[in-house]
Amino acid sequence: MPDMTKQVADYPVKNAFRHKMAEDGRESATHQFVLPQYGIAGFYYPTVRANGHAKGRLHLFGPALDAPIEEEVEQVVSDDMDFDDWRFGPLLMAVREPFKTIDLGWAGDRVQFEGQWTAIHPPYAFSMHPKGNPPYYGDDRTEQHGVIRGNLRVDGKDYPLNDFMIRDHSWGPRVWGLNQHYKWFHATTKKVSVHFFEMMSFGQVETRGYLFKDGVMNHVASIDYAIEYDEDMMQDRFQVTVTDMQGRSVFIDCKAFAKYSLDLDPIVLLNEAVVTATIDGEAGTGWCEFCWNRDYLQFARPYVRRFAW
Repeated sequence: MPDMTKQVADYPVKNAFRHKMAEDGRESATHQFVLPQYGIAGFYYPTVRANGHAKGRLHLFGPALDAPIEEEVEQVVSDDMDFDDWRFGPLLMAVREPFKTIDLGWAGDRVQFEGQWTAIHPPYAFSMHPKGNPPYYGDDRTEQHGVIRGNLRVDGKDYPLNDFMIRDHSWGPRVWGLNQHYKWFHATTKKVSVHFFEMMSFGQVETRGYLFKDGVMNHVASIDYAIEYDEDMMQDRFQVTVTDMQGRSVFIDCKAFAKYSLDLDPIVLLNEAVVTATIDGEAGTGWCEFCWNRDYLQFARPYVRRFAW
């Protein structure tokens, strides 16, 4: 019976920090706001290229906002700046305890944010999987659920934070367009955390991810899902049974409360559905990102009412 205990315990602490990468390397550490009680979702998204070209994004959207708020900054950073004190423009990210606590901050024109992220469980690295990380999508990546405590201010209004927050850290090559389609999924409650990444590329389907339950983490073995789309072919409801390599299963029922299309690449478009979720009846939150080839999405969207409802 598979057991990830030693792999998780032995994962190198250095991987919580900045990496030296090949010329096509890209490193990112996205943090997802999931705030259904406020009608707000979004992400805080530092990235850096191998040549030091760095970006910071804080995007917010949801029914509480008249329109999405998109604040961004770009700057070349020095080779010796690391994630223990990653700051430029309005952005601050500081790893205090690797894989355990991180300080986050943003001082923008319309959005100000400060808080500390605390992990719920150890990091899940794709390199722990028997087949590793798909090489066109990074040298490695870690996925982790945590809790963000602090404050988010939007146009002068404060939103106190004590909520689940997803953290995704990846480094290495990132060739978005090689994905014919993918599903990047997270859901968490007080008792259970689930992640899977189903990637369809080069005519093959690769699945990575974990189920963390009763203090035990193990690889996802299978996923069985049903999808409901809205008229724009944005995922609206997502139901999935996730089974791990120990044979444990959970049923997750998700309903989108905020939706957003993220335009990062000329070949693909990322459709974001931020969700309320129940895992075996316990309430929580999550995120359901679908990556589509733009040509396919444009072609398929008019048929969604006829064939996908």
